[in-house]
Amino acid sequence: MAARRAEADAMRIGMVTQQADPSDSVLGFTVAWIEALAARLESLSLITLTAARCALPSNVQADHMAKGSGKVRMALRYWSILQRILPQVDVLFCHMVPRYAWLAAPLARWHNVPIVLWYVHRHLGIELRAALAVSRAIATADLSSFPLRSPKVRPLGHGIDTSRFKPDPRLPLDAPPLIVQVGRLSPIKHQATLIRASAKLTLPHQIALIGGVPGNHDAAYAQQLRQLAVDLGIAERVRFTGALSPAEVLSWYQRATIAVNLSPKGLFDKAALESMLCGVPTVVSNAAFDRLLAERAQQLRIGAPDDVDGLAQRLEALLRAEPAERQALGAALRAGASSAHSLDGLADRLVALFEEVSP
Repeated sequence: MAARRAEADAMRIGMVTQQADPSDSVLGFTVAWIEALAARLESLSLITLTAARCALPSNVQADHMAKGSGKVRMALRYWSILQRILPQVDVLFCHMVPRYAWLAAPLARWHNVPIVLWYVHRHLGIELRAALAVSRAIATADLSSFPLRSPKVRPLGHGIDTSRFKPDPRLPLDAPPLIVQVGRLSPIKHQATLIRASAKLTLPHQIALIGGVPGNHDAAYAQQLRQLAVDLGIAERVRFTGALSPAEVLSWYQRATIAVNLSPKGLFDKAALESMLCGVPTVVSNAAFDRLLAERAQQLRIGAPDDVDGLAQRLEALLRAEPAERQALGAALRAGASSAHSLDGLADRLVALFEEVSP
């Protein structure tokens, strides 16, 4: 049985996540999560696939599964680490990968340690169903960002570092006005819609598509996007940056006049919130953002990710708006996104959830 804490504010948590590498273009944010949680806990026992690539707080003990050693050896190492840490923790927090939860379940049950899974994705498979079954609670950003309905699901916000994602008055906006879309180049992100909308705009502007092609799964789509820009005669205004570090992405947000996010229903995309936190008017297609947009929804949301005309109309209106009007719009978006999706808010809510489920 796990040794329990003496006081309610001295929690000890085990956390399993893919990596702790602040330079990673996709998972770099997890380091800030680790730091925010550690500041609220007595201790945090961290398990990653590979060794952490950064300094961690003094109350974080890190180990890894030796990725690359083979699936069987990795699983055995994972169980060995769990066997060591589970008697010392109150809750096991599994981040994004359902397999971490169901693989840990037998040992966690033996040690009477509840599992909390964080999951934000629309993919639904047998592993997620298994993880739901063995988890005491499911933490997610928004009800729309978890593909199953269950009383275990708790929408807690996305957890973005608002001290980092913020406007930088020292950086002038790019000229001509910059429109950014951040996300891997993939059909599900609908970058083609933005390229087609750009061809309909009458005011000067430039487009930056920020993101790579992980694993080359969508390399053909990326090439189609480049060819589309050529075919529409706008190749000179469309830039493909490739995958960038989190710091580089932040600079693009802060220099942008407008951001676009066309992720469909079920993908409550963090990139849209990041641009909002940087004070950038952000056009979205997912109705899940309506609560955040409030009375600005008609101005900033289109009906579908492939609504080229709707996107072009909203972009044209934003480009024609006075700078002060865009600045006020961006400030309102930042205030709303910060209230619902800040890292400090999420960390507080996660710790409260850990308290709730802990024996």
